[in-house]
Amino acid sequence: MASYFSGIPFPLLVLYSSLTLIVSFQIVRILYNKHNIFSFRFGFLLLGFIWGLLRAIFWGLFDVFSKPGNLVAQTTFFLIPINIQFATFSLLVLFYAHVVHRTTWERFTRMRFTIVYLAVNIILLVLQIVWIAIYVKYSNDMLQQIQSILNGVVFLLLVSILAFYGWRLRIITQTTNRHLQSQLPLSIIPITFFIFLCFTSRCVYDFIAAFGKVNITLSDNASLRENVAIFFTYLVWEILPYILILVLFWRIPTTHIGGLARRNKNVNSFAYPPQTAVIPGRIVQQQPSRLFLDPQRYDSDDEATSLLHKGSPVLYNGRHSPYSTTPVSGSSE
Repeated sequence: MASYFSGIPFPLLVLYSSLTLIVSFQIVRILYNKHNIFSFRFGFLLLGFIWGLLRAIFWGLFDVFSKPGNLVAQTTFFLIPINIQFATFSLLVLFYAHVVHRTTWERFTRMRFTIVYLAVNIILLVLQIVWIAIYVKYSNDMLQQIQSILNGVVFLLLVSILAFYGWRLRIITQTTNRHLQSQLPLSIIPITFFIFLCFTSRCVYDFIAAFGKVNITLSDNASLRENVAIFFTYLVWEILPYILILVLFWRIPTTHIGGLARRNKNVNSFAYPPQTAVIPGRIVQQQPSRLFLDPQRYDSDDEATSLLHKGSPVLYNGRHSPYSTTPVSGSSE
């Protein structure tokens, strides 16, 4: 037990547990304010919660998993979170595609991209489960090499698509549609670039490890240098990229539905400023009406808007919200 607290499992357990608690807090905020759960933000949080919980269990029970006879549990809790991580960041690519192809998204693009997203993640999950079953029965170096190559291909696919849509977003923020530029946070390009660097380094490592040139393994008898290397890789390849997603989608607007009287009070004072006393014989300086500056008056179906505007009603007053105030008109023949 002393080696557990002095080794690498305990600090990683603390980090993953803390991250899972933060994600849980964000999920509770969404549910309390009754936002639409069929949104990119909730998808990131749900996948992040499952991923962080599995990682916390793995590091919390690391000594138990390391004992003989627990190879199935150890391999499953070690590898399945990689698939969940890929699903999380491929969902980020899907969100970028939603922004880039916004003019055709509702008509047909969303269906195509969603089918591809689900198909790719299901296929990779099935391949991972098959590999785990084979590895548990026939554990050898060749299977380890296949696993490294598979991980390298997965992250090569991810960084390639992420680079393409990151480039498209950069073009949008620099040259096109000023209205769309105002809806995207300035940090979206640096965050995308940092995530790209993290996963590119992981991709390179997996391909190099497949040929036995370098190998970072978990062991009870690891040296201090090896423990530092393991901690750094998990920090850069897993924890920091997800923290960046949390930062990007952190803002969750409060709603009347959530029962926050403070929000209701602020909205009323914003839309209808209090009248001041009028002195007889004095000309009243007319102020421009602020009624149409009230962000609560306008519906929006664009989830990207809420990334920047704190008071955006996008998740609770849009066309896809169960509490929408916008009537959905039928399509004209």
